[in-house]
Amino acid sequence: MKYSDEELLIIYEKRIDLRKKPSPSIDSELIEYLKKKDVLSQLSKNMSLKEWISLKKNVLNYKDFPEFKNDYFNEVREHNQKIDHKLEDIQTQKELDLLINQCTISERIRQYVNPFYFDSKYEKYSQVRIKKKSFLIKFFYWIASILRN
Repeated sequence: MKYSDEELLIIYEKRIDLRKKPSPSIDSELIEYLKKKDVLSQLSKNMSLKEWISLKKNVLNYKDFPEFKNDYFNEVREHNQKIDHKLEDIQTQKELDLLINQCTISERIRQYVNPFYFDSKYEKYSQVRIKKKSFLIKFFYWIASILRN
């Protein structure tokens, strides 16, 4: 089953075990490598850009970094594939559908109680709220113009 972006946000928020890892970049690979070597804790937190670039050059020249890079990439890919398989599982889909329904019902109740609440995590719902507000304002002006005549 294919989930929409809003549904995936709900899933990732409520089920941490189903979060995918982001695709690795050079910087993320370097950071993971430094974590593995226990060097990251020794580095300065206020590192300048020049220091970071020199550190990157040094790490890229290490003999075992290309092997680590491949292993890390494969690890991330395997993790994301496992999550994809979990999302395709029928039992998991039933659980997630129930979770999504509960969240959307609570969202609808919150909108009913306070329809002008604009702090939304999901773009779709915030767009709906903005349209509701503009509709209500236009509606009240329309009613007021009719009552004046």
